[in-house]
Amino acid sequence: MSKKIIITLALITFLGGLLRFRDITTNPPNINTDEAAIGYNAYSLLKTGRDEYGQPWPLAFRSFDDYKPPLYIYLTVPSVAAFGLNEFSVRFPSAFLGTVAIIVTFFLTKKLLGNQVTALFASFLLATSPWHLQFTRTAYETGSNAFFTSLGLLLFLKGLEKKWYWLLAGIVFGLQTHLYQASKIFVPLLLLCLFVIYLPRLRAKILSLFLFGAPFLAIFLPVVFLATTTAGVLRFQGTSIFQDPKSHDRQLAIVTTDWLANDNKSVRLFHPESLTYYQDILTGYLSHFRPDFLLTSRDSSKITYVPEVGLMFLWEFPFLLAGLYYLFHRRDKTATALLVGWFLISPIPASVTTGLPNSVRTAIFLPVIQIITAYGLINLFPKLWRPLKISIVLFALYSLAFYGHMLFVHAPISASSSWYSGYKKIVLDSIALSSRYEKVIVTTLLDQPQIFYLFYLQTDPKTYQMAGGTVGGGFGEQGNHIANKYYFHSINWFELENEPNLLLVAAPREVPIEARKRIIGEYRSLDGTLLAYFLKT
Repeated sequence: MSKKIIITLALITFLGGLLRFRDITTNPPNINTDEAAIGYNAYSLLKTGRDEYGQPWPLAFRSFDDYKPPLYIYLTVPSVAAFGLNEFSVRFPSAFLGTVAIIVTFFLTKKLLGNQVTALFASFLLATSPWHLQFTRTAYETGSNAFFTSLGLLLFLKGLEKKWYWLLAGIVFGLQTHLYQASKIFVPLLLLCLFVIYLPRLRAKILSLFLFGAPFLAIFLPVVFLATTTAGVLRFQGTSIFQDPKSHDRQLAIVTTDWLANDNKSVRLFHPESLTYYQDILTGYLSHFRPDFLLTSRDSSKITYVPEVGLMFLWEFPFLLAGLYYLFHRRDKTATALLVGWFLISPIPASVTTGLPNSVRTAIFLPVIQIITAYGLINLFPKLWRPLKISIVLFALYSLAFYGHMLFVHAPISASSSWYSGYKKIVLDSIALSSRYEKVIVTTLLDQPQIFYLFYLQTDPKTYQMAGGTVGGGFGEQGNHIANKYYFHSINWFELENEPNLLLVAAPREVPIEARKRIIGEYRSLDGTLLAYFLKT
């Protein structure tokens, strides 16, 4: 590589790192429940080798009964060891891997398309991608998919020339299946795509492929086993369209008309339940290619925390379409097949779930969208009318500046309620007051409050586990307590008002008029939403 290319890539990486690390502990304004759980479980592993439930080195973390994949939590262990248990250590692995993904994307694009300028543009687009940034500024496991996918592909392609790279590729892809739920389906589909595309070259390397297959299967097979356990089934049922009451109700409404007409044959012929699911799956799949999903903040996951900004910039979309066009007109169809295949299989894992389109479950689109867009940009832009070129450049710069303004100025306020702003102050203030009271009772209406107390108290995991550890997530959270001091359950003022010396952390709707005189503090999020009252008995 020339010195100019190296310097440009370094500047792009610096920009990407700046966008990911600036104000990372306060924007989003608070860690959420999942981030707190990731942090405390990493801390517990570091200190005891067990999770909050006392399970040694689990392959699925029970947490809130959602059975989290383990990889990101294990990646957080050295971060917690280095920086302590805090917001930075929890978000650091995501921001770090997100920054490194910019470099890996450069080398993958260069390997696939053979053009360093295209590779630089792909890296720049990933560095400034709103979609990638929203997940690599937080401890969302899905944000690290871009790193693992691009690194795995790069190593696989290099393995076609030097077989020992396949050993590393097998490890990387195997680990990715433990990163996020969608990755468990996406990675095997991507590998199938790879083997079909490169079959002519792989036939002569069957024995060498053992270097890839052995580590991959050794790491991946536990995922297959877990899918058959209660943990795997519960996780799937929680988001599956096959368990969605709305799908069942829609099917029932359709067949009722035929039943009323005593036409059971039509029910079996035209309205089998499988047809309803097929339509739901196809609709969900196609929804992820809609411009309103990609270009606006219409995301059912509700965690696109930068207001007025979509998953990609408006000016990028025409070049994405152009990139697809030019890929299909390349002489070398191998790279086209891989990139288009990657692009088309990315929404498949999300398609069998509810709440679509969903940017969290389809972040595996990254960085293929940026690579295709960069290819369209490098081919189409030089052919445009000069005033149009200037307009596009100015609009792109304005879009990036607008995004930066919305990210660092508006997002902390607009996302304050959905990102638990005010929770840290509630926890720290109640901890500071706790010595004056016999017990601190915290309402579970605050959404898994026990994990925030474990996190900010930095509760000793060994002591916590000896006392029973976490009783349960989900509905089981009512039985949790910490050090016989902090108790977590719903609050009934009339049952507790006569108990001596309690500090109650209650939701507004749990505080009747009669209790208002016992309020000693109120807590609001950054946008002014009332979160909780402190009351004393």
